[in-house]
Amino acid sequence: MHIYFTFISFILGLVLASFLNALLYRIDNGYKYPEIFIKGSHCEKCAKQLTAYELIPIVSFLIFKGKCSKCGYKVPIYYPLSELILGISLASIYYHSLSPLFYLLVLFFFAFSYFDRIYKGIPQVLVNVFLLASAGYFFIRVILIDGIPENSLIAVILLSGVVLLLGKIFKKPFGIGDILVLIGLGFIFPLNYFLGFLYVFLILSSLSSVFLVMLKKASFKSSIPLLPFMYCSLGILFLFNEKIIEILESIFFL
Repeated sequence: MHIYFTFISFILGLVLASFLNALLYRIDNGYKYPEIFIKGSHCEKCAKQLTAYELIPIVSFLIFKGKCSKCGYKVPIYYPLSELILGISLASIYYHSLSPLFYLLVLFFFAFSYFDRIYKGIPQVLVNVFLLASAGYFFIRVILIDGIPENSLIAVILLSGVVLLLGKIFKKPFGIGDILVLIGLGFIFPLNYFLGFLYVFLILSSLSSVFLVMLKKASFKSSIPLLPFMYCSLGILFLFNEKIIEILESIFFL
């Protein structure tokens, strides 16, 4: 039964991601209520109304080879990847019996990723809500546990200071929104989880940057949105939860 509900969680993640992508697109493009919820999905280029079999998460992308069936518009690979990551994340959180708080966390990062991919920045109101929610969770734990819980907040603040300093030295500042998101994460994650997340994020973002440079689609001076990599790193961390933590504990003697 555990495997069965894990699979159901994966499917729910795919469907939820597809819905959220459509919802965020409509919010970003100024749709009004109730149109924002009831208007059918359409091609972003030719406005063709999409049929039910063109809206199956991931499967439709593969069947139609990532293109609109009418105009041939190439659907961004981000959409099926974001669906896959959310599906993996929800399934992994359930399978490993991780904190229910992580369900909400990955949804925040899903939204961060969506906006950062397009604008290389995230709405301030979204960051503020995340910080308030994270800080609220932290202080509630302090009150209930009657002490400061073990977490990565100090490590995140130190890391943020180093990043800001390096930005000043190399004249390539790190996004303030990214730093605030990391601080919010510091309120939630214990130290071993944060180090695991950072470990995966650094490897993933570095390899992707090198790959883009090799394909001549970016240079080492290019500004690359980091929140999609953070979102993906969460999914990988949740999937290989115990193995990544074991590796980090052996390296840092945690």
